[in-house]
Amino acid sequence: MFGDPSPTAPQRIGFLLLPGFSMIGLSAMVDPLRWANTLAREALYHWQMLSLRGRPVRSSNDISLMADQAVERVEGIDTLVVCAGFHPQEQLSGKLTGALRRLAALGVDLGGQDTGSYILAAAGLLDGYSATIHWENHDSYREAFRNVNVVPELFEIDRNRFSCSGGLSGLDMMLYLVRQQHGAELAAAISDQLIYHTMREGSDPQRLSLQSRYGVANAKLLETIENMQRHFEHPLPIPELARMVHISERELERLFRGHMDTTPLAFYRRLRLEKAQLLLQQTSFSITNIALRCGFGSTSHFSRSYHRHFGYSPRGERRR
Repeated sequence: MFGDPSPTAPQRIGFLLLPGFSMIGLSAMVDPLRWANTLAREALYHWQMLSLRGRPVRSSNDISLMADQAVERVEGIDTLVVCAGFHPQEQLSGKLTGALRRLAALGVDLGGQDTGSYILAAAGLLDGYSATIHWENHDSYREAFRNVNVVPELFEIDRNRFSCSGGLSGLDMMLYLVRQQHGAELAAAISDQLIYHTMREGSDPQRLSLQSRYGVANAKLLETIENMQRHFEHPLPIPELARMVHISERELERLFRGHMDTTPLAFYRRLRLEKAQLLLQQTSFSITNIALRCGFGSTSHFSRSYHRHFGYSPRGERRR
């Protein structure tokens, strides 16, 4: 898909919509294709919406879209993009994996948007490939599919498989597609029409920088937060964190209180609890396992800390 233009223009792309898909994620992929056709004054791309059994599909913002046809019966497409949202494992079925494997056998290029790459991996269609997924799902994805090389890219292209991480990353991926197939001038013109002034590369980070995320610029503080994020399972003592950035423990305390309105210990605990929340929401790991992965020595200590921070227990998180 991301090489030469399709020899039989227009290139035919199917978007497989699964319940809970992101509407903004879908629009971000389709609109660049629409503008490519408009600005080129010819049909470079043709797309259609697909679903299981051809039924309407409700998105994450509670708007339903009609499907053009059923994915089980679709023919004549060059590319399929699986669009999924929260809890992709709930969408898995024999009918879905069977439809995806049929298209793979026909030589269709397969891609995933947001958690769509989870669906492809569960169907066994990403074994031996590199793929990306939304940053919230990285850890659970890596644990679930050991034969997939999970990368933190904005979008990833590996031979006849591709994936983007969700949100507006599909816009960058489609602009890259147009640039590869029809030149940088057309891609830039589309970007102008969409008032999108920076075309990001696949290797660009998914998340805001720590400086932007926390609104601080102190290098010692930012480096300490990075070190905290690298050591969840075996948390580092606060004196060790201070030594790593060549300041005293007292100075580190002063930095956190001045910039973050908290202590290093409380901030570190918050990061670990937020990590635990993602694992509780997105994996089937036991609560004991998650407690250990996030640096808590016992389930009881983890449960008390979790309840104090979020207002309900880890088991309550799972029920939610």
